[in-house]
Amino acid sequence: MVSRVRAPSFIKVLFVLLSVLLLTPAIALAANDTPGSAVSLSVSNPSVSDTLVGNTGGAYRYYQFQYQGGNAPVLVTLNYQPAYGGGNQAFGFNLYGPSSLSYAGQVTGTNGNAATAQYTIANSSAMTLLVQVYNYTAGGSVSYNLTISGLSGGSNTTVVAQNNTTPSQAEPIKTINATIGGSIVGSGAGAFQYYNLNYPGGNTPLTVTMNASPVYTGQGSAYGFNLYRNDKNGNSVLVATSGTAAQDTSSMTLTSTVTDSAATTYQLQVFNYWPGVAVHYGINMTGLAAPATPASGNSDSSHAVVLNSARQGATQTLTGSGGGTNQYYLVNYPGNNSTLSVSVTFKSMAGVAPSAVGFNVYDGSTLKATAHPVDDGNGIQAAVWTYQDPNPATFGIQVFNYAPGATVSYTIYQVGSQ
Repeated sequence: MVSRVRAPSFIKVLFVLLSVLLLTPAIALAANDTPGSAVSLSVSNPSVSDTLVGNTGGAYRYYQFQYQGGNAPVLVTLNYQPAYGGGNQAFGFNLYGPSSLSYAGQVTGTNGNAATAQYTIANSSAMTLLVQVYNYTAGGSVSYNLTISGLSGGSNTTVVAQNNTTPSQAEPIKTINATIGGSIVGSGAGAFQYYNLNYPGGNTPLTVTMNASPVYTGQGSAYGFNLYRNDKNGNSVLVATSGTAAQDTSSMTLTSTVTDSAATTYQLQVFNYWPGVAVHYGINMTGLAAPATPASGNSDSSHAVVLNSARQGATQTLTGSGGGTNQYYLVNYPGNNSTLSVSVTFKSMAGVAPSAVGFNVYDGSTLKATAHPVDDGNGIQAAVWTYQDPNPATFGIQVFNYAPGATVSYTIYQVGSQ
């Protein structure tokens, strides 16, 4: 699907708005209604909130920031409500740079009456970028927050591709909020770069969005990305290939979403089959997990390991007994009908029946749910529990093993706790 940028080109916007400025009392204009009065955003001031009332001819707000170049990925995020339209036609943002360079922000998610549009810029050249927030809904008032992440000197995790041209050289992505940037020169036989992504399981959507330039003018897909994972025998399996979500004059947006009950490591392969052409790309991901860390000492409920946003997952081994052997975790649920997912992925179950292992969920002393593992379709056994409710709660998770003398290893993840 091709998404056209509704706003005029940068030169036309400047000409029209300067003409209007000469005929309109200054008191009627916001401070940053024109490109020349754009508000500067930086590492020390990366975010701004405002409200923009639209009209059919377009209402605008302008911001600018200094991009550091070097293919460093800088993510521009626009959160807004209400979520007008099904895409970026009525409300959204564009990026403008030198030499007629322009990019269109793309909607990456909606949640009720709120929406998010994003663009990840990656370019070899340092430059000043102008952000144009627009609203074409006549009389429609939209509240928004604009954030720039990944500027040089900031605290956001950014990864720039280096020496990762084979699967064994894959760059590990270790945080849930990392963005990736790179440049890859194509060849007829294919040029590749690899990254390893931690995934928490629990059927959490993992979405990879790639913004890349220049626009490919031939048939088919010369560049994009694939997602691979291993099956129970260690064989690499292709699970997803990027598809084109949008295209503007300077770039293409490619995306793919995968879900699985089991926690795993996905390998992201960026490819370029366009001979001799350097493709600059920025990649944003949602649904990642931080690496699970070993847990110990939680064989009774009074020593339960707390899983939260700081420690999303844990790994452990558990030797079973006829009366059941247990290990305990705590999860704080924030309420507000948000989604909480708990998954336990069992990595070694030779000779152990799925009915002998799993986990219980307790609300105080009340048993709320029991989950046993099932095959995720790749030979991996995973047990999953999901929950939604208006009220906050603290849940005890009891991982159990009733197979006498059998030792199983597992990874537990939660997504959605406080």
